[in-house]
Amino acid sequence: MTLKARITLLVLLATLSEAILLGVIAYNGVSSVSRNSFELRRIVSVIEETRALNALLSHLSDPVEHVLNGGRDARERFLGSMDDLQRKVAGCAAATCHGYDKQPPRMAGEMLRSLQSIRADGTRILSAYQPGDPPPLAEWAEGVDRPARLISRATEQMAGTLMNRAREVDAASRETDQASILLVTFATLFCIALSVALARPLARGMTRPLAGLVEQTHRIAEGNFEIRAKESGPPEIATLARSFNAMLDALGHYRDELLAHRKELELTVEERVTELRRKDEDLKRAGRLASVGLAAGEVAHDLNNPLTNILVNSDVLLESADTPGRSRGLVEDIRRDAVRCREIAAGIRTLSREPGIEMTSCAIKDLIEEAIRMLRFKWGPRRIAVKYDSNNGPAACLCSRPGMLQLLVNLIENAIDASPDDGLVEIRLRASEAAIVLEVQDYGAGIPPEARRSLFRPFFTSKAGGTGLGLAISRRIAVQHEGSIEFETRTAAEDPERHGTLFRVTIPCGRAAEVS
Repeated sequence: MTLKARITLLVLLATLSEAILLGVIAYNGVSSVSRNSFELRRIVSVIEETRALNALLSHLSDPVEHVLNGGRDARERFLGSMDDLQRKVAGCAAATCHGYDKQPPRMAGEMLRSLQSIRADGTRILSAYQPGDPPPLAEWAEGVDRPARLISRATEQMAGTLMNRAREVDAASRETDQASILLVTFATLFCIALSVALARPLARGMTRPLAGLVEQTHRIAEGNFEIRAKESGPPEIATLARSFNAMLDALGHYRDELLAHRKELELTVEERVTELRRKDEDLKRAGRLASVGLAAGEVAHDLNNPLTNILVNSDVLLESADTPGRSRGLVEDIRRDAVRCREIAAGIRTLSREPGIEMTSCAIKDLIEEAIRMLRFKWGPRRIAVKYDSNNGPAACLCSRPGMLQLLVNLIENAIDASPDDGLVEIRLRASEAAIVLEVQDYGAGIPPEARRSLFRPFFTSKAGGTGLGLAISRRIAVQHEGSIEFETRTAAEDPERHGTLFRVTIPCGRAAEVS
């Protein structure tokens, strides 16, 4: 049953109950009042008739009227009065004398017999009386006046009884009024109690689901979107619960979308922040390189000539047969340090200038093999295995051959230096339509966490005897080819079984091409 139907039924029950009770009370009250009023009217009518009857009896028994001043027609007037009186008494025989102890016909019969006796005595007295005779007052008093007074006293007694009855009827009317007021009050209180008794379950049926919905809104405000309202109760409440659950589903969907957008935004912000940091690093590096570039020319000019003289003189001494063995070792040390100084000067010049590069189609496989051959003097004596794997066939890219070869040499040389004796260096080449990916993997000790952020910074090195320029130059070469270079590393403390470092160089497909 719908909530509207329940409320309508409640109102109808309360209204009909009150209407029925008030109708019964009103009917009983009106009926009682009507009966009492009717009885009072009849009592008044009987009292008036009694008074008229007494007046006629008084007039009939008056000796002056009929005896002393009667004259010749006294007998006819007496008989006329008796006729009127007997008709009235005969009429009383059909009326109800309320409250009297005798039945009206019986009482009227007795009065008619008394009147008949009075009629006979009065007629006889008036017929025997002749003008000039002494008035028969004694006979009149005995035969007419005394019986008439007896009838008058009886009628007066009946009138008093009727007055008592009238008082009883009036008291009954007042009691009826009081009872009607009490019944109306009781009916009103009963209807109120009935309305409250019917309204309480209805109110509970309405407020309990609504209170549940209010509690659920508080839980939703706390972030719990998993709750659901019970779709039961009156149709209106069930419809409200279904709408509430639909709203929760929509809110949950929007929340998931917002969380997804939030994650995307966080990733985007993180990417932008990373890009800004990288650009900031690039700007700092460019500033450092600019500073280096200012001094690179002077350094190269100042170092090249003395270094050339040192190298030439060292070669002369080494080729001379007069140089003793102990001095030859010192000359070799001098020559090796001079070569290292010239390499540093060359690296500084390479890092500081921004020359235009000439792009040609180069076979990456050939460059890798050439770099491995160039570094044979480093991995051969230490018995390090350099494993080259090219699963996707010969790949080529548009690149600067010297720059790419230098990048490969730097990465492979760092992997060899990081590997232990009898270790392994893996070189992997993968080619696809998107890019060419080159990976150089070593299984050394790994890069310490504190050195990872400064790994591509110029002059930063964690290797004994290193210049700190190899990775900086390699990154610059990768950027010149519109590519990127990144690394993955794990120390022995982080992964005791698979530690080492992987460098990955990616060249976009715009620079890639298949070699026929």
